Amino acid sequence: MDVKGIESGLGLGAVFPGAGEAKSASAPEGAGKFFSELVSKVNDLQTQSDQAIQGLATGENKNLHEVMISMEKASISFQFLAQVRNKAVEAYQEVMRMQV
Repeated sequence: MDVKGIESGLGLGAVFPGAGEAKSASAPEGAGKFFSELVSKVNDLQTQSDQAIQGLATGENKNLHEVMISMEKASISFQFLAQVRNKAVEAYQEVMRMQV
């Protein structure tokens, strides 16, 4: 088992290559770019899943297991996006509660 430090991106580099390349951008730009890329990747997975379902329904694709894998990838990526959003909102609310 390979354990890497926090600077490795916690495994996000394998899912979203290029996410760690925003070192020169400011924090808000980097976060905005990260979230926009994350949303676009999730959208792409949802679109691929929809196409796989459509292909199965029309008879073009005969592999049910590939359609199910595509659907689960889309579902898990959406759940991940929702959790990232929840954590970001929670962190923002925590910062807003801080007294200056």
